[in-house]
Amino acid sequence: MRKTSVQKLAFLSLISVIILVFIGAIVRVTGAGLGCPDWPKCWGELIPPWKVEQVDPASFSDRKLKTFKRKAERLGRDPDLVTRESLKDDFNPVHTWTEFINRLFALPVTISSLALMIVGWRRKNLPRRVRKCAVMSFGLVIVNALLGAAVVFSGLNSGVITAHLVAAFVLLLLLTFVVWAGVDKGTRLKSIDGASRAQVGILLAVVLIEGLLGAQIREMTDDLQMKFGTDSRAIWIIQIEDSIVFLIHRSFSWVIFGAALFAGWKVKWRGLVPRSILVIVFAFMLMGLFFSYVQINAVVQVLHVGLASVLVSLVFYWWLAANQGGQRA
Repeated sequence: MRKTSVQKLAFLSLISVIILVFIGAIVRVTGAGLGCPDWPKCWGELIPPWKVEQVDPASFSDRKLKTFKRKAERLGRDPDLVTRESLKDDFNPVHTWTEFINRLFALPVTISSLALMIVGWRRKNLPRRVRKCAVMSFGLVIVNALLGAAVVFSGLNSGVITAHLVAAFVLLLLLTFVVWAGVDKGTRLKSIDGASRAQVGILLAVVLIEGLLGAQIREMTDDLQMKFGTDSRAIWIIQIEDSIVFLIHRSFSWVIFGAALFAGWKVKWRGLVPRSILVIVFAFMLMGLFFSYVQINAVVQVLHVGLASVLVSLVFYWWLAANQGGQRA
């Protein structure tokens, strides 16, 4: 079945968001979240500085100063010692450009979602719910951009970071729906036969629950990173392994594996989506073992968060398409 322009734009937006989730994970694990201490500019410039000599303390606004004071307070330091001159000590060109590249990759998401909203709303032959989702997806992109600013202004507050990530995953669900349902009225919708929506819904539910538990664990590791730095990864698992959230999260992965196996068995392992889901779930099992018995490695963390966005999108798509038969838009 040939994809409509709306489906193509939604798929482009979906891929852009997934790439941005991967890059955002890189920012998070490298501690580069305040590489740009202001927003929307970076160190007061549209193009950030390469070296500390290019940083002008006189350009730091009161808001930027307050951001660093909040960060110092969270780290247990005296915020009164943070001055415009002392901010130069926090300049790290690698962190600055890591965060700046993260912001640059938000542009394709914004442009593609804007195009999706315009094309989707103007295409009158689309189901109304699809047109609404196209508009809502662009609105959520704007909301998430504001949450990105709030992350900076809050001094990397873990709760705000989690809200930023959750909003990105809600955006993935909206875009996935448009990819599936963005066909003209009366056109047959894509169907994956063999497993019912209720059966795939079990898999979707446990994946979302596991994601919420994972978000809480990421807040724990964020706090450890803020307190002890990125070089302390070897001891992180010791710090969190007795947490009830971690224990449930680790054990719950077996529930996901079982649900994926059952749903895959129902479709007789046919189709790219079910097979891809099983491969990703198995990869998560291996990553979980690595975290538990080796260490919470930065590269594995990035893969863990990034592949989670792929998994949620695929499972939601499968749930939408499960046993739809001859249903039409």
